[in-house]
Amino acid sequence: MSPPEPDDAGSLESLLQVTLEGGEDDERAWEAIRALQARGTRDVLDAALQLLGASSAKARRRGADILGQLGAGTAAFRTERGDALVDLLGREREPAVLLSAGVALSHLVEPRALAALIAQARHPSAEARYGAAHGLAVLDAPEAVEALIQLSSDEDRDVRDWATFGLGTLMEARDTPRLRDALVARLGDEDPEIVGEALVGLATRKDPRAVEPVRAALMGETVMVYALEAAASLGDPGFHPLLLALRDATGPGDDYFRSVLEDVISQFEQTSA
Repeated sequence: MSPPEPDDAGSLESLLQVTLEGGEDDERAWEAIRALQARGTRDVLDAALQLLGASSAKARRRGADILGQLGAGTAAFRTERGDALVDLLGREREPAVLLSAGVALSHLVEPRALAALIAQARHPSAEARYGAAHGLAVLDAPEAVEALIQLSSDEDRDVRDWATFGLGTLMEARDTPRLRDALVARLGDEDPEIVGEALVGLATRKDPRAVEPVRAALMGETVMVYALEAAASLGDPGFHPLLLALRDATGPGDDYFRSVLEDVISQFEQTSA
């Protein structure tokens, strides 16, 4: 049986059954979830709400997964979806379900979930904290920033990564000394992607503490796109020769990296013209 497509004419019941099969990352299950989300109808909403009350944690998780983007980017049943997911946070104990609920709420940008997400950010399970990082990263509130600052130093790599991304990029309009200090602290992280997210966040805010780390990153053995983006945001003329040298040294095979590099070089040349 081939995976259902978003416009699949299969019955609601058959698609729901497929969502409950396989593991969490099963692509066939996610095709069915996307098909249900694309329908965005009342019967899909009601079925997802019913899943939230199931005895099976997997079923509750799938219910949250469906609700997060029900309507495929539209505001379909937004209030009812928000009500249900906020209620779920208040009673759920299974970390995997809390993860799905947090991700779903990030799509809704649901301020009513703020208090529950802050509490979830202190959960003993990294899965639950990761979900909280997703939900908090889209909320424009000082309390959300503070919770993400705490999560940015979490022991779990994925939690730190999303919290740093949230602070550095998703909360780009927010700029406080404490937020910047949290990003500076991540420059020493063992994970290069987290370091890159921190660099981008600091560079976007024109923090001078990012200049030397960006210079070092551009001269490193492996240069990531984060360094290019940070260099573009800072606009320091001293980066230009480093970018040219990087272009000369970059071999074929990474079209995206070369495209970003050329765009950044062009930006520097236009500025100096």
